Amino acid sequence: MKYNKYSEIKIKGDLGARCALLSARLEAPMYRPPEVFRPSSYDWPGDWEGRAVLALCCLSAATGRTPSFLDSIVEELPSHFNSKGYLGADRGELISEQQLSGHSWLLRGLCEYYEYRGGENVLRMIDGIVRGLFLPAAGRYASYPVLPEQRSGGGDMSGSEAGVVNGWVISTDTGCAYMPLDGLTHAHMILSAHLPDGQRDEKLGQLIDEMLTEFFRIPFIEIGLQTHATLSGCRGALRRYAETKDPGLLAGVERVFGLYRERGMTVTYANDNWFGRPEWTEPCAIIDSYMVASQLFSLTEEPEYAELAQLILYNGVFHAQRPNGGFGCDSCACDGVLRVHSYEAYWCCTMRAGEGLAAAGAYAVTDGGVIVYPQNVVTAVNGKRFEMITGYPHGQSVKIRYEGGGRLYMFVPHWVSSVRCKDLGGCDEHYVYIDVPPCGETELTLLTRTWQDESRVYDGPLLLGSENGPVKVSAEDVVRDGKGYDSRGNKLISIDKTYLLDRAAAESQSVFVKLV
Repeated sequence: MKYNKYSEIKIKGDLGARCALLSARLEAPMYRPPEVFRPSSYDWPGDWEGRAVLALCCLSAATGRTPSFLDSIVEELPSHFNSKGYLGADRGELISEQQLSGHSWLLRGLCEYYEYRGGENVLRMIDGIVRGLFLPAAGRYASYPVLPEQRSGGGDMSGSEAGVVNGWVISTDTGCAYMPLDGLTHAHMILSAHLPDGQRDEKLGQLIDEMLTEFFRIPFIEIGLQTHATLSGCRGALRRYAETKDPGLLAGVERVFGLYRERGMTVTYANDNWFGRPEWTEPCAIIDSYMVASQLFSLTEEPEYAELAQLILYNGVFHAQRPNGGFGCDSCACDGVLRVHSYEAYWCCTMRAGEGLAAAGAYAVTDGGVIVYPQNVVTAVNGKRFEMITGYPHGQSVKIRYEGGGRLYMFVPHWVSSVRCKDLGGCDEHYVYIDVPPCGETELTLLTRTWQDESRVYDGPLLLGSENGPVKVSAEDVVRDGKGYDSRGNKLISIDKTYLLDRAAAESQSVFVKLV
């Protein structure tokens, strides 16, 4: 299965409203020149600038809205580079993992910009960052500190440098040296396609493979690796797998992602910021987990990944969006109660959400005609215009307009009890077939059920909780009621609409999400 690019979709509906709100937030002075450019003493050179470019570019591609300052940021970037072609200080023989991590976001932003807008100047910046900052790190990843006694632990919501070990300037965001697997694999794809210097591309490929070898050897739990770095590493491994088809990479990602699901994912499908330290969630990582699950589904077609992606999107990603459009951090709900930890992580998560919301549109349907989940998008399917209009999962109707008609496939998660449509052509265990007539229009009705697992209750993919007290629901109650109240009379609400509250209500909200 293959998803469309961000520039090949147009997002509408509730997701479109979320994108518009976030786009407006990203016009704030701190995301535009000159403030977007961090001072030379900034601990994360390239991070803020890169995240801003990536967010603005992805949102622009997916919505068609032109950001006010995106082009200005890209044009001004080179004037802030040092003599070696990147941001921040030249650390000599030392390798700063925060500098590498920050420049991963800068590479991702520039790569998305190049694919969207082109420009030889952008290609030169990508090439210069790879040559000036990353290639000198080749051969050094085997010495990256992964022993528990080599890591300081600790760390605040924005990581900081924590000393020098084995020639590495390490970070309290343990493992962020592997964040660049995402940026470097994207850069490798672009440079391989557009630069004639094959030897340079070979060196970059060798560095990526070196990083991946060491990444899969990390004792993630023992050293409390940052889950965001873990998931970004997985995204890079999947992009490398797309190039090499090395089955070991796919197996490695499935193993590490399985570890994350068991030891790093919260009850609300968000994340513990570090393995073994459930102190707060981080939307950056939640978004990466959604993207990894979606990409694994496209590669393996395993239904569990498609279902997990929806659960992460509606309960983890969407809950984290605030009324101002930005994204913030929450409690890990270890005590069963979901609370706001930080109203907005404007320095990272708000910007990361630009790609997250774009991906929510792009991953809704494949270019070959598989509807993974209903979402309000316009795109091309098999070369023909396709539009989906829906209120799912809060509504049952899914209207489809497909130019000239033809067969489409819809994935059916276990919480959909039936699919009604006069144009159904058949079904199997996980899909229904929809034969859209030549007029190009049809409508489906999805009947979702209320269900529960060992500790939670759901309405379709929506996790339900109560603001009034602990939730008590028996299996009989779920089947009998299903109208939003538990056995104690507590009103049950979904957690995906935080962005529609006012700030005071969002900050003070406490939702009981575990069953008792």
